[in-house]
Amino acid sequence: MNSRLAAVMVFSALLPITGCRDSSGPGNVGRTAEAPGRAHGPVDEALTPAAPVETRDGLAAAILIDVSGSMDDRVTGEDGRRARKIDVARRAARDLVEQFAAYADAHPTEPVLLGLYEFSRKDGEEDARPIMPMAAPDRAGAESALARLDPEGGTPIGQAMVAAKRELDRTGLTRRHLLVVSDGENTDGFRPQDVAAAIGRRPEAERPSMYFVAFDIEARRFDRVREAGALVLPAANGKELNDTLDMLLQGRILIEK
Repeated sequence: MNSRLAAVMVFSALLPITGCRDSSGPGNVGRTAEAPGRAHGPVDEALTPAAPVETRDGLAAAILIDVSGSMDDRVTGEDGRRARKIDVARRAARDLVEQFAAYADAHPTEPVLLGLYEFSRKDGEEDARPIMPMAAPDRAGAESALARLDPEGGTPIGQAMVAAKRELDRTGLTRRHLLVVSDGENTDGFRPQDVAAAIGRRPEAERPSMYFVAFDIEARRFDRVREAGALVLPAANGKELNDTLDMLLQGRILIEK
């Protein structure tokens, strides 16, 4: 069975999902706040919102793109030629912004917010850094923002998930989605399966739907993330990355409320 067919089968079969350093920026997680109810440890503490935010109807998505050193390796692109994985991801992200912008245009009365973040472990930098901060989808700004992606460093997936969840909390919007695109396993900080499980313990209103796209890596490497509540899909090359992201956007994220 090829990986694209497997992705379609997994996507169709799964039920809908219900769900360090200074903490002043979006990419670093503090470990001092205490979650309401029974605390399970530092991950739960890190996921506690800094302050309550009034909830309102609307759509918010945080997209995390791996820019660790392995994203400089090559993979088969959409056109069948070998290309750097970061370039393939850049083109896929550009299309993603376009789809969000088109949805926002078609739903002018609905708040639609999109944040794109790169993540890697680099000395002196936050683990998750905004490519395009959480805001209305910006076609014009996407090209120059995505052009700055530069692969280097380790792979702090769990830390990036915490940062993305906090950004989603700040929006107060009711429909929240957290999407991770990564070509490697976690190398630094919180384990992604622990973060996914801790997100599942948060109050329902805070819980984003979680999606993992395993780009040029076996999806089974993220089995424990899937068991913790995330939808995990494979993408072995550029075409499958685009197809998988399209499935997620059209089938899960950009849907009528």
